[in-house]
Amino acid sequence: MGAIIALIFVSEVPAQIRRGNERVVELSPSEAQDMWNAFKRMKISGDYAMGFTITHSPRHGDNEEYVGEIFGGERNGDTVTRIRVKKAGDKSAKVSDFILVNSPRNSSVWKAENGKFSLLDKSEWLKPMVEGLIFSPFDILMPYINWRHKYAGAGRIGQAVYFFDLSPDNDIGDKISNVKIAVTREFNSPAQTQIFDAKGGILKTVTLGSVKKTDGLWIVLELSARDEASRDKDKLRFRAAKLNTVIDSAVFDTARKPVEPPRLEMRPL
Repeated sequence: MGAIIALIFVSEVPAQIRRGNERVVELSPSEAQDMWNAFKRMKISGDYAMGFTITHSPRHGDNEEYVGEIFGGERNGDTVTRIRVKKAGDKSAKVSDFILVNSPRNSSVWKAENGKFSLLDKSEWLKPMVEGLIFSPFDILMPYINWRHKYAGAGRIGQAVYFFDLSPDNDIGDKISNVKIAVTREFNSPAQTQIFDAKGGILKTVTLGSVKKTDGLWIVLELSARDEASRDKDKLRFRAAKLNTVIDSAVFDTARKPVEPPRLEMRPL
């Protein structure tokens, strides 16, 4: 399963979303299991690269802009992601550079530090990718896809969704008690993800925005993340993409020096 793929790519051609008030029929245990399995199996052919902006909107104060690129693909059965982000408009701003490996066996996060990629402890995954942001490596990696899951009912978040509760592994369980993900009926994509702290309070809510078809694939254009304590918000918008491509595996090699990936010609979105 490519976790970040579930965050960016829509698995089915969207049908017209029914936004009425009709009751969403509950799934049977077998139907819920089938839906979760289909959600986890989602993948795309080839590699991809995308450019994005993040607008950070504090509850009090002015917006701040960040820019970045994300590269992704599958290597040896694992989903690999390279994400680079920095504050916009500041030539001296340092780039935060991460390699994320999502694996049913052992997911990991690596950060460029002192001329090499260093493995981050899981306690570091929840920290912002760049100081001042809300989005963290945890949000992009989506390690909870491989946690224990339990169907938690049907409902609506603007459209019909099915809720799943995900129980954390022991290594991160002292930080997070639960993740609740709402999978859309039409898109089979995560409409909303809520992350709960060790005491059961909501730490953060990540919400799906708009979608668009490009190069024959439906992709998410916008995602938002809200800190439930401060009420600050990030809005991530993909601005350009190159899909169904081939990226040099060196881009995802944690043993190599963290140099800037080769430039790719991306199509504006």
